[in-house]
Amino acid sequence: MPPVTAPVKHEEAVERQANMTIRYPSVLGFVSMLALAQPALAQDMSNSADEEEASSTEQGGLVTIVVTARRTEENLQDVPIAVTVVSGEELEKRQILDVKGLEMITPNLVINPNAVAAGGANVFIRGIGTPDFDRTFSPAVALVVDGVIFGSSISGQLLNVVDVERVEVLRGPQGTLFGANAIGGVINITRPKPEDEFAGEAQIAVGNFDEFNVRGAVTGPIVPGKIDARISVNSLTNDGQFINEFNGENRGFVDLLVVSPSLRFTPSDDVEILLQYDYLRNEGDWGVLFNRSGPNELMCLGILITDIPRCADPNQDLSRNNQDTPTFLRTTTHSVNLTTNITANDVDITSITGFNLFEEEKQTDFDGVPFPTFASIQPVTERQFMQEFRANWTASNRLTILGGLFGQFVDYQDSANSLFVFELLGFPPDTVEVVDKQQTTYSFGAYLTGDYRLTDELRLSLGGRYTYEFKDFIYRNGFNQVGGGFFPDAPGFNNVAADTQGWSQFTPRIAVDYQPNEALLVYASWAQGFRSGGFNGRGNSTETIGPYDPELVNNYELGFKSEWLDRRLRFNLAGFLTDYTDKQEEVIRRNPETGATITTVTNASAVRYWGLEAELMAVLAEGLSFSGVGSYLNASYRDFIFNGFDVTDFVEPRNAPEWQLSGTIQYETQIGDVGIDALVTYRWTDSYFFHLGPRFDGGGPSPLINEPRGFIEDYGLLDAQIGATFFLGDTEVRASAYGRNLTDERFFQTFAPVANLWANGTPNLGRTYGVRLGFSF
Repeated sequence: MPPVTAPVKHEEAVERQANMTIRYPSVLGFVSMLALAQPALAQDMSNSADEEEASSTEQGGLVTIVVTARRTEENLQDVPIAVTVVSGEELEKRQILDVKGLEMITPNLVINPNAVAAGGANVFIRGIGTPDFDRTFSPAVALVVDGVIFGSSISGQLLNVVDVERVEVLRGPQGTLFGANAIGGVINITRPKPEDEFAGEAQIAVGNFDEFNVRGAVTGPIVPGKIDARISVNSLTNDGQFINEFNGENRGFVDLLVVSPSLRFTPSDDVEILLQYDYLRNEGDWGVLFNRSGPNELMCLGILITDIPRCADPNQDLSRNNQDTPTFLRTTTHSVNLTTNITANDVDITSITGFNLFEEEKQTDFDGVPFPTFASIQPVTERQFMQEFRANWTASNRLTILGGLFGQFVDYQDSANSLFVFELLGFPPDTVEVVDKQQTTYSFGAYLTGDYRLTDELRLSLGGRYTYEFKDFIYRNGFNQVGGGFFPDAPGFNNVAADTQGWSQFTPRIAVDYQPNEALLVYASWAQGFRSGGFNGRGNSTETIGPYDPELVNNYELGFKSEWLDRRLRFNLAGFLTDYTDKQEEVIRRNPETGATITTVTNASAVRYWGLEAELMAVLAEGLSFSGVGSYLNASYRDFIFNGFDVTDFVEPRNAPEWQLSGTIQYETQIGDVGIDALVTYRWTDSYFFHLGPRFDGGGPSPLINEPRGFIEDYGLLDAQIGATFFLGDTEVRASAYGRNLTDERFFQTFAPVANLWANGTPNLGRTYGVRLGFSF
């Protein structure tokens, strides 16, 4: 749901947009009627943007927010793309501390934290995302931080979002505005730059589960007018929400440290150089899994480890897991980003250079039962380098051209030393599997888009992107009885599967927008999106690693953005239709010849998503505002052949809830010298399937099903916050109390069957609450 738009006493409030599909004739008539009615209802909207904002400030209307999603500063209501924006101030009020929290303020967004990917999350926008966690699968939704793509897979996408200036969530395929190519969308995070005036802030928070959070930032000049500096620090710890019944220890605890210094050089008015470094250390717990085995799994039949069936308890306490193998997680990330901005007459030139080094070691208990069944130690190293050059040329008062070149190199090695009940497969006792996976990816892109004003009200946009991606992949595994080990020192790597492949695609975009006055914008667009083929890092043979084919989407959008009642009411409506070709689907199953568990990737021939997104923001009275979001999503396979069988009518796309509704009521007032603010947010998500896989119950007729245990029932989440702000001299002091998931809704948010051996899952987090005290100067 969109962030609450506060009365104008706030410096910022959040704006939105929408789109609507070309295929609904009734919408065209409605939009035409809006265009005719708007002048009468807008009530003397000012002709200039400055007068408009001043007028709204005096009368308590909605405040304009500036967005840079199109690489230039614009009023979000004038931007003809599907983008949700939330300011850092609003994130803090809502206690949104990571990317997961964006679900509460964004239509058609589903984020499922992944318990077996360090900081990982399966992010879906309008039903499009990546359900698997292996690093070989590129994310369909890209996470971009200050222009640099963060991570080459879903690992690390559950990013901390404190100390940010704003977050933009762009929905639909992206490629003509960003160096990053994304078929589903982009989450773009922009952080504050160093400033030439000394300022700072510090906050401390305590909450239940012994949560303790300290964070702060300081900025100021080093050489006045030439060099400015900023450093931010965030430390977060808690004891976790789970208890391991096996040993009584806390599980799911957090231990996170982020340190981010940056320098800003301004040798002249036309040149800016920004150097940023980030250090992230994560030593929290991970891999909290629950046994969800049913009568179709060997675990539940008492065959896998003992003659005692280990079946899921339908009434189990979702705060108490039961795992025997100790788990740990140690990750460090080093990131360096060098951004140069140069203004030369009517051309803005930008160079972005980014480097990430990600190192991880973890131990995981995958089975979710208190017996040694399947556990693994995994060291991972990933290096990432990217370079983007971009130019934005204002050719005239009617024509602007944006173009760029992009290159990225990603190299990773992911090893594993795994303990399993290999005796069932005929191996000697104490057999350990050793695995090594390495992949190098080269990505290149060139994009160009031009906006031309045919008239003062009508604008045409034409753009396109050429993408080339090359992957070099090798998989090795084997077995030994010497305690495992890692490549190349450990014996037993006698199975090798390797291949290389490249893919390329040109993806165009056409858009038109019409703005008869400053209170109404109508737009329509068609764009193609592309995700390259790749290799299946969880395959274990030449046949199962692939490569699999690329996927392509055609995305149609139609929408309008409107303001009414002297900018006290904002209503945006969007519609979209996305047709998928060769959609990539990862399916876990059992190899009928060897009995081993394998993951295969198949390309579903055709999938269609279409839906609506409505956003409403209103100032109800002085200090009282409301914002709400409603989204509808229809997702269906149009042609899906699996193992020679047409499963089109038997399965549904994953992570695609039909309805999502949310609303926020916010109140602000002044009592003497103290400002009081409070907000309450409720979000309801319709039921959806998390899982897609082969059936093992012997039923039919379809060999592929949405497993009922992977069905997530509809749920609602309630958040609230109340705060007080006042000044002590020149220091602003803010005290607040917050609560998330106040009704303590608990449910399984994941389901993962391991062929027909066992099944596991992870629940969502329960009620959290706390108090926060902050100072800024």
